[in-house]
Amino acid sequence: MRLASYQGAGGEARAAVVVSQGGADAVIDLNEASGGRLPASLFDLINAGDAALAEARRIAGSGAQGKPLSSVKLLAPIQRPGKLICIAGNFQKHIEEGGGQRVDKNVIVPKLFIKPSSSIIGPGDAVTLPPTSENSTDWELELAVVIGKRGRDIPYERALDYVVGYSVINDISGRSMDWNVAGRNPGGFDSFFDWLNGKWIDGFAAWGPWITTADEVPEPSNMDMELKVNDKVWQKGNTGDMIFNFAEIISFASQFMTWEPGDVIASGTLDGTGDAAGVYLKAGDVQYGTIGHLGTLVTPVAARTSPTGLKWRA
Repeated sequence: MRLASYQGAGGEARAAVVVSQGGADAVIDLNEASGGRLPASLFDLINAGDAALAEARRIAGSGAQGKPLSSVKLLAPIQRPGKLICIAGNFQKHIEEGGGQRVDKNVIVPKLFIKPSSSIIGPGDAVTLPPTSENSTDWELELAVVIGKRGRDIPYERALDYVVGYSVINDISGRSMDWNVAGRNPGGFDSFFDWLNGKWIDGFAAWGPWITTADEVPEPSNMDMELKVNDKVWQKGNTGDMIFNFAEIISFASQFMTWEPGDVIASGTLDGTGDAAGVYLKAGDVQYGTIGHLGTLVTPVAARTSPTGLKWRA
């Protein structure tokens, strides 16, 4: 089942299921099709639990008439998740392309960081180049997992039971940050926080086009991944190169944080980043990220609109 959010007549996000009808995809509004029994937002639907998902699945198979997908605007499946957790350095070949050595996962732990919900944009939305990293903005195709149940101290063997579905995410990154500070020479924690700030920029978490439920993704650790910029393939690989799989990540993090329905985890990226080749996104580019049968996330690139050299301190 493909769960999506689309823009309603009043601009609000509405929960839907995407189905094939007459050889084309259509969107069925779940709140309308259920006579108001199901929540209007996808976040609330996921929080409503298994019974709500079962009703959504019934509607998906009922033959109810939907709106043509081409006639609606899809949004990020969840615009404001409680947590968007990302994993740094989680693909062996990505580490190697940056000059590192293959790692022994038995002696390390996952490197987690968080992206603010203000960084989220939906399928087809343009990412705007920021003045702080206008000439160093890079792509990172990643597999996203969406949590469906609340949990803490989750054993590895049960971790995937907490997953409601999978999606495509682009962890867009500013590889260097220009703060317009003459004489600045970042090092140590300065460099770390410049890296982190480059992950937090508005629009730097493109997500969609929908969530494919976990029952239709039997092997999340064996999914082909491909990212193109315009007509050129830059990233091509498989989730099998992940150092820590999602069960390990969910279980590890649950030692110190509570997973909640609607939380999102991004897998880390594979090799083929622009930074490794010294090539970065520019206005007019279009990114196409595809993972298995989860759909293709399209993200155009727009020129910056904010000023350079903002006066930010006294």
